[in-house]
Amino acid sequence: MNKFIAIIVSILILSCNSKNNKPKIEIVKETPKTEIKSTENIIAEKAPAIIYDTLVFNENMKGELLNEKFKSAEIKLNFYKKFINPKKINILKTITEKHTKTEIKYLGIINDLNKEDSYHVITNFHVFGIGQMLSPRGRSEVAFINQKNNQIIIYDLAMPYDLPKYIEKNILYFDNEETKIGISIFGGLAPELCIPKIGCN
Repeated sequence: MNKFIAIIVSILILSCNSKNNKPKIEIVKETPKTEIKSTENIIAEKAPAIIYDTLVFNENMKGELLNEKFKSAEIKLNFYKKFINPKKINILKTITEKHTKTEIKYLGIINDLNKEDSYHVITNFHVFGIGQMLSPRGRSEVAFINQKNNQIIIYDLAMPYDLPKYIEKNILYFDNEETKIGISIFGGLAPELCIPKIGCN
């Protein structure tokens, strides 16, 4: 009888130990995964995503160079005015001709922080030599037209990916190597458009 009771007690002890061991094994397997994910999320949240800069132009920048810049772009004013349309903001328009392709996008209006001036912003990526050259050439430019639609200034940018992408909350955004660069304008436009990390054009 004593032997029988001893066997039953032994079986109960073994079964309890086996049940207690299972949760411990599962916790060891799951805990490292949870900790790794949370660490990655914290790092991603802390990584800087946007650089803000304000273009400030003083009286020294409003001379002959600026007048020449406005004058040289004057011939293109009528061409760009056609694309000002508040109902078609950020909609890419493609114009294809025999040996050229033009991609135009109206980004909307950016207001000068001086609360006096505002500008329509239009981007243009133009490829020419299609079907004629082994390596067709491209030109990227961004046009700013004043609110009265009677004055334009155009900046040539090196590459199509240097062009501004959109306007949000009165900030003009550029993308540069996975970093957003947002600029605002204060005090008018200048002979050169200088953007952090992209340079002056």
